[in-house]
Amino acid sequence: MVSQDILDVHVIGVGKDQYNEYLDQMVEGRILPWTEDSQSEGYPVWTDWEAGQRDVYFLNRNSIVDTTFNITPYDPGNPDDYTYIMNLILELRNETGPTDITVSYNIGWNMVGLPLEVEDASYGTLFSDAVDGTLYGYEGTYYGSDVLEMGNGYWLVFTNDGSADISGEAITSLTISLSEGWNLITGISSPVPVESISDPGSIIVSGTIYGYGGTYYNTDAIEPGKGYWVNAFADGEITLSSTALATKTVEPVNHLEGSNTLELSNGIHSSTLYFGKDVAEEHRNSYSLPPTFPHMAFDARFAGNMSYTKDMGEISIINTNSRLTLNYSVNLDPGEHLEWVFTTNSGKEHILNGTGEITLPPETKGMSLEKRAIFPDVYALHQNYPNPFNPVTKITYQLPKESYVVITIYNLAGQKVTTLVDGRRSGGFHAVGWYGKKSNGESVVSGLYFFRIETENFSKTLKMLLLK
Repeated sequence: MVSQDILDVHVIGVGKDQYNEYLDQMVEGRILPWTEDSQSEGYPVWTDWEAGQRDVYFLNRNSIVDTTFNITPYDPGNPDDYTYIMNLILELRNETGPTDITVSYNIGWNMVGLPLEVEDASYGTLFSDAVDGTLYGYEGTYYGSDVLEMGNGYWLVFTNDGSADISGEAITSLTISLSEGWNLITGISSPVPVESISDPGSIIVSGTIYGYGGTYYNTDAIEPGKGYWVNAFADGEITLSSTALATKTVEPVNHLEGSNTLELSNGIHSSTLYFGKDVAEEHRNSYSLPPTFPHMAFDARFAGNMSYTKDMGEISIINTNSRLTLNYSVNLDPGEHLEWVFTTNSGKEHILNGTGEITLPPETKGMSLEKRAIFPDVYALHQNYPNPFNPVTKITYQLPKESYVVITIYNLAGQKVTTLVDGRRSGGFHAVGWYGKKSNGESVVSGLYFFRIETENFSKTLKMLLLK
C-alpha cells in the first residue's frame, strides 16, 4: 500500500450467495475511523446488480474521519436491489506498532489526560515543560499526583505555550467509572464526538461536558490528551470507543434559546450567562458549571455554580487581565412596571434595556442582577381601562412614597356611589377594579361616573362611562 503510516486493509466483496448471518452480525451498524487512499486505484468491488467501482478506504488510528463500515449499493428504481446488500469485510494486518500523538498546551494551567498506553506515565516524562508539583486530579476534592492514569483528567501547569509528543500503544476503547456529580476525565487515542459516547445508564447530565482554554467551554468532542469535566446524575459507567456506535447518546437540548444574555469578557476570554427565561426543574442541571480552580484565567457564573437565572442572582468573577467588559442583550420584557438592574460590587446600578456595553473595573469580583419594580417619582391617577366599560374596568394609580389613599366613585349628581380604596398604600404602581356596583352590592345604571383619588399631597378626578 502506498499511504504512509496507514494500516493495510484487504477488502473482499461479498455477493448475495456468500452473504450469511455471521458476516451480518460482524458488519452491521459498525463505524471505524477511515481515511481514503487517494493514490490507490482501488480494489474492484463486485459489480453484480450494477454496483460500480468503489474507492479504497484504510483504517488510520489517528484519523478523525468517520465513514460507515458497511455500504449498501442499490438502484432505488430496482426493488430487488433492496435485498442484495454488498458488504465490505475488512481484514486488518500489522495491528501492532507504536502510535505517536502530539498534545498542545498553553502557558499556565491546562486540563490534560493520558492519550496512549505508555511505560512511564509520570507527568515529568510525558510533559517536560510542566511545572514540578502541579499535577492535580479530582475525586470530589482536588488531590496531588505524579502519574497519569487512563480515563482520569488532571490540571497541570506549563511554563510556556507548546506541545508534547507522546508515543505508545493506541487506546481504542475505554470504560470510565463516573461518580454522581462532577468528574474530571480524559478520552482515548482518537477524538470521540460527544454524541458518540456510550451512556447506557443515561447518567451524563446533558450539556455538561466542558473543556478548558483559559475559561470553561462546552465541547463537541473528547480530544486525545485533553481533560474534560463531566457531570453525572448518578454513579455509573460510560464508554468511549473508536469502533462502535453509542448505545445511548448524549443529546443536549437548548432550553434557553431566546434568553437575555450577559457576556463578560477580559479581552482574551469570555463567558456568557443567561437570564429571564425559566427552565423546568428536571433540566436545570444542564446549565450547571464545573468547579472553579483558583488559578483559572477567567470565569463568570451565577451563585450556585449556574450559567443562568430566571429573575435574580449574584455573579462571581475570576479575572487575571487588566480589563473587564459586559455586553448585554435583553430580548425578554421583564413585565409591566419592572426593569432589569445590574449592580456592581461598588453599588453602581445599570438599567439593562436592549443591547449595550458596560466597562467595569478589572478588579471587580462580584455583581448582581435582579428584576426590580420601577419606582414612580410623582403621584398620578390614570384613565380607567376599558372605557366605556361593561361590566368591569381597571383604575391604576402611582405613589412616589407610602401614602394614605382614598379612591371614591361618584355619579353625575355628585353623590358618592362607593369607595374602592381607603387606607395606607406603599409607594409604587397600584390598580383596583370597579364592577359597576354600589357599596351595598347593588348594580348601578348606565351613565357617566367620576372617580377621584385623594392623598395627603395629591388629588385628581377623572370621568368614565358605563354602557350596559
